[in-house]
Amino acid sequence: MRAETSFQLVGDLIGVDAEVIGPTGRARVQLILDTGAVLTTIVPSVADAIGYSSALRIAWSVTRTAAAEERGYIVRSEISALGFTVPDLRIVVADLGYGIDGVLGMDFLRLFNVEIRPADLRILVEKIAP
Repeated sequence: MRAETSFQLVGDLIGVDAEVIGPTGRARVQLILDTGAVLTTIVPSVADAIGYSSALRIAWSVTRTAAAEERGYIVRSEISALGFTVPDLRIVVADLGYGIDGVLGMDFLRLFNVEIRPADLRILVEKIAP
């Protein structure tokens, strides 16, 4: 199965629309596509809005970036992005700063072949057979 979607530039970063589903709701967010991030991450305000708290964590986490080391927690959630839905994805909840909702990491992206077309502001995505 294949999908094609547009993206927005957020400064020099690739922003993609996504939906994250939590225990008490869902949130439409813009995530930064980040091939350098091992795990997908959302900020605490998004997690709170859909019913997550550290009490529902499956583990604690430490997110290391070039700028800081942020402590957070990990939950399991369903996320839809780039035309596909991935259930039961481990998502980090941590304060990333920078005014973003979160990042779409390699834990999501590794399930697909992804072609980014910067000049067209398009992303082509193909599901990899299990």
